[in-house]
Amino acid sequence: MTATTQSGFELPKVTLDVLTLNTWGFRWPLAKHRKRRFKRISRHLDESQYDIVALQELWAGAPEALLNETLQWALPADTRRANNARMVDSGLGVQLPDRLRRGAKLLGDSLRRFSRAASWDRLKTKGLLAVEVPVETGPVAVLNTHLQAGLKHAPVRRSQLDQILEAAESISAPVLLMGDFNFHGNSAEDVAAHRALRAHGFRDASEELDRPDATYRPDNPYVPNSECERFDRLYVRDGAHVSVAPLAANVIVDQAAPMSDHEALHVRLGLRRR
Repeated sequence: MTATTQSGFELPKVTLDVLTLNTWGFRWPLAKHRKRRFKRISRHLDESQYDIVALQELWAGAPEALLNETLQWALPADTRRANNARMVDSGLGVQLPDRLRRGAKLLGDSLRRFSRAASWDRLKTKGLLAVEVPVETGPVAVLNTHLQAGLKHAPVRRSQLDQILEAAESISAPVLLMGDFNFHGNSAEDVAAHRALRAHGFRDASEELDRPDATYRPDNPYVPNSECERFDRLYVRDGAHVSVAPLAANVIVDQAAPMSDHEALHVRLGLRRR
């Protein structure tokens, strides 16, 4: 008899520890204490053993400032300069340990810029950064994104999500879709967007584990209001021949020394060939 977890998922052949974090990577005065906070982020990444790290808001020199000893940017070294604009202008980056980075490659056209944006987001190149990562069970598609901000801009977020779903439609590998979705709990449009993800085979890892904890919280000293939202999420979708299941999830909170105005979300995933 094959051993299973409590959820009925067979014990995984491969486990992946995944982190997503909106770094609040603007320079002052748009963000506070970037240098100090980035040191905290780098230290946390060095002290942890993450397999995949998806970062957002890497603006204005943030990729160069956010370096650590254990992980490297997924963009190949020989194409980094040519692709630098893709990562910096989008504010998106994926970091991997060497054992995974050596076989990683950009997926398709790698960055799909959103066709719609509103307010301050019009000044950015928000979109979707896609990286194929090799693991023991086969390739995994890592999709890092940052959707439109603002409660009133939920229709724009939905149009951006439709672009993501279209991009993911042809991917046969397991998909890890993560980042800052800016979904508001009291927005009917955002709730419908979450349902659309489910209809396309995506499962919310935190929700599946009954750990839907807020990542934008009023107890964070950098949050200027009483908002309490689960902006940062990780959705998973099974591949044609590989199942993926969330095994554990936690929001990393440090009120005394926060890494960002957002809290990081850590999820452990199990993958097994069917």
